[in-house]
Amino acid sequence: MSGESTHEVLVDRFGKVRDVRIVGMTFMDFAMATDGALRKAIYTPASLDSRPVATRFWIRVPFGVPKDIESSPARNRVTAFVPAEESGRARWQLTGSIHRVTVVGDVASAPAAEVSVVAIAPGGAERILVPAGKATPHTREAVKTADFFARPGDYRIQLRQGTRPLAEGLFTVAEDEHTAVVNACTIE
Repeated sequence: MSGESTHEVLVDRFGKVRDVRIVGMTFMDFAMATDGALRKAIYTPASLDSRPVATRFWIRVPFGVPKDIESSPARNRVTAFVPAEESGRARWQLTGSIHRVTVVGDVASAPAAEVSVVAIAPGGAERILVPAGKATPHTREAVKTADFFARPGDYRIQLRQGTRPLAEGLFTVAEDEHTAVVNACTIE
């Protein structure tokens, strides 16, 4: 038996794991074991502008003896990050500085043409980042956000088919570098 699990991991600026969420799996038992192991891990903190920063990232963990991990079943998943060419304040995801994000999503359980990517503010306000009809099975798109991410807090980024959520990730906007949680870019 073989497969994989994908987890969204939050590591603080001291290298301690603060949260782990399962965002995709082949078998729940293996995903739960991986979740437990990830929670005990200690990381070297990420850095931005040569300073330590909390970061949120995906980690894909294979188990068993997979012949070809890319042949594992696809998963619905979504995240967003600030592109590297944006200002330093924007890359730190600080209030009032984010006007563009790159959305990365994988659509596996619905026709991509029916799927949208929506950002949900802490108070419940919503903004469509990628409208239905523009998503692909492997979406990676830079989108303008105007001032939607202007206030501090955890914003949810949802992959939706109509009104039904298919996957969700978090995007934190902070007031300063000490409370910042930066979403890492994904490398495909």
